[in-house]
Amino acid sequence: MKRAFLVVTATLIAILSLSAVPLTVSWADGKVDLQKGSAWASVSMGDKLDSASTLRLAAGASVELTDGKRKVSITAAGTYQLDSLLKQGAASAKNKAGALDKLGKLVDPKASTGAATVAAVRGAAVEPAKDSVTWMSDTVDIAAVMEEGRKLVRDGDFASAAAKFDEAVYAAEGDEKVSASYAEAWALAADDSSARAVKILRGMPASGTWAAPRALLLARLDIDSGAKAEAKAVLEAANASKLFVGDDVDLAKSLLTEANAK
Repeated sequence: MKRAFLVVTATLIAILSLSAVPLTVSWADGKVDLQKGSAWASVSMGDKLDSASTLRLAAGASVELTDGKRKVSITAAGTYQLDSLLKQGAASAKNKAGALDKLGKLVDPKASTGAATVAAVRGAAVEPAKDSVTWMSDTVDIAAVMEEGRKLVRDGDFASAAAKFDEAVYAAEGDEKVSASYAEAWALAADDSSARAVKILRGMPASGTWAAPRALLLARLDIDSGAKAEAKAVLEAANASKLFVGDDVDLAKSLLTEANAK
């Protein structure tokens, strides 16, 4: 009996140890803290933790974590247990992929999240364009840069596509800048870098040519990263402004139902 008890105990310990998935902070913005006993410690990019951890985000903060194959993003203030977020992420992956494929057609008609390249390419850091790009903006062929980005999207290299669209953002002005910003946000979302995508989308105008797709993409990513209240507010504001037409109306309704769900 004692031997059986020891075997069961050892098995339970093994299961519990396997259930804690090692994670790395791939991106952090604002005040993000990790619970350590009764205290809280600041979290930075590159920090190692696991899925049994609890994180606390201040207002305006966001964070992305990865296990090397998948990512989890948090974009709303609050306290979060990472285990539950990983489970929720697996459940919502299908809805996210469907919305991204639809909204990606505005970036490139052949855009599809199903075209993703191998994991070694995905998740690469997207560095902001250097200052040299900014002062050379008059000589940058924005259309050519955007086409390079679209080709990378078609190849499924979303991280590199986001970096290329970022070059266009820094060089462009007006509607071209907004268009490039949307493309960059979509590519980041397709690369599972939702927190970075949300930050870009929050900075885009809520009116104009790109207002409707911006609202839909932001709402989708908000829902997936814990910011349902913002998703609801964004969708209701867009509905009040009558931004949605055609199939977008149905997608907005579906997203609003998710945003209102407990």
